[in-house]
Amino acid sequence: MDDYLQKLLKELGEAINRALEDSDDIAAARERLRAAGHEVYLVMEATIVLGDVEEDGDRQPFSALSVEQRLAEISHEDKQFLKGLNIKFDNDD
Repeated sequence: MDDYLQKLLKELGEAINRALEDSDDIAAARERLRAAGHEVYLVMEATIVLGDVEEDGDRQPFSALSVEQRLAEISHEDKQFLKGLNIKFDNDD
């Protein structure tokens, strides 16, 4: 991953953090938990999927892909990880 792309992804992560920090709903819920005697640690994980834009700017969204097309995008390492969680694919024996 090049430096520019890393910079853009970092900016996205910072924007997400600011949105969470500025949320009145989240702040109120955390205060209610603190008032009930609990310290709150909020840990979020985001999965960001990048796709290349075609020359004409037209790209099929991930959600429009068939199951077969989506499975073709899964790496061998990902499949091994999922198998470790007892998640099997149709073509598995």
